[in-house]
Amino acid sequence: MRTLDAIREMGARVRESRDVIVSRGVGVPLPPNVPLDCGESGATLRLLTAISSASMGKTVLIAGNSLAKRPIQPLLDALEIIGASTRLDRAEDHLRVTVQGPLKGGATSIDAGISSQFISGLLMAAPLARDEVRITLEGQIESRPYVEMTLAIMKQHGILLEETKDSFRIPAPQEYRPITHRVPGDFSSAAFLIAAGGTAGDNITVSGLDRDSIVEPDSVVLELFPQIGIDVKEIGGDLLVTKGQLEHFAFDASDNPDLVPVLEVLAAQAKGRSEIRGVRRLRYKESNRLETVPEELTKMGAKVFVKEDKVVIDGSEKLVGERLSSHHDHRVAMACATAALAANGQSVIEDAEVVSKSYPAFFNDLERLGARLDVE
Repeated sequence: MRTLDAIREMGARVRESRDVIVSRGVGVPLPPNVPLDCGESGATLRLLTAISSASMGKTVLIAGNSLAKRPIQPLLDALEIIGASTRLDRAEDHLRVTVQGPLKGGATSIDAGISSQFISGLLMAAPLARDEVRITLEGQIESRPYVEMTLAIMKQHGILLEETKDSFRIPAPQEYRPITHRVPGDFSSAAFLIAAGGTAGDNITVSGLDRDSIVEPDSVVLELFPQIGIDVKEIGGDLLVTKGQLEHFAFDASDNPDLVPVLEVLAAQAKGRSEIRGVRRLRYKESNRLETVPEELTKMGAKVFVKEDKVVIDGSEKLVGERLSSHHDHRVAMACATAALAANGQSVIEDAEVVSKSYPAFFNDLERLGARLDVE
């Protein structure tokens, strides 16, 4: 919703119905008359900071709380090199970014190890520049599949570009061609339902996930979870999930950082020692998930250790119910709920409503699957 509200302010005409969104764009975005409130949506802030830099006028984007602590300066530096003017005002509990174009084009670079959204934003803005844009990635790229997804969508919209392992060349100016998309389900959110069914449930069915369109990187759970011990069968367009005996595992999460919280929950209940590598970027999420998820699981009896770029978990025979905190982080809240369903005793999750950021119906769906929930 934050993104839809923002693009309306930038000139797009948006019509919403039950399961369809129709957007009519304006080519180069118009400068909004009011600040764009990104709330706690990092994707909205990063993508629209880049895209708005193509506008001739001034765009102000604001955010608060956790986003105020997350990095944005590397993206602003990259945009300034190719012609944008930017200003960052940051305080303890709020963030204000001011951007003004036009993008002139040329060569720029970005640290690829902080957020794939920096790269996606630059790529999406580049066709709107006055001249060709060349982007060089510095360091090891994290979440490459999400960048590949961005490139695939841009090509569907008629954008021409060239890519190598660590660079992109985008001719400009170009126009985005309107097309129709079928948006696949969100596997990073559905992973919590699958994990809940595989640890605390019997048989559950999850619908609405589609791997036939652009590949969603976190669909890797369909191969990974059965290796851990959760039986997942694809039947038509549905997933049938059956509870199983969890076994220890090793997984490199460099390309799938949003799966780490649910994987930690599974590892905490598995036999033996599990390792999740490629986790250093979790410091830059809505909370520092290298601290917050282990903290809550430890309360429940799990043994979780963070060692440089990996998390090590010694599985517990049974987690115990506790009073838990979401740390104002939607994925921490869902991880706590998933762990609580499989634990002995009652758990209380503070600020659980934060799940509305990415999955407003999460607790309703858990109730539909048989979970007993009380709202205080």
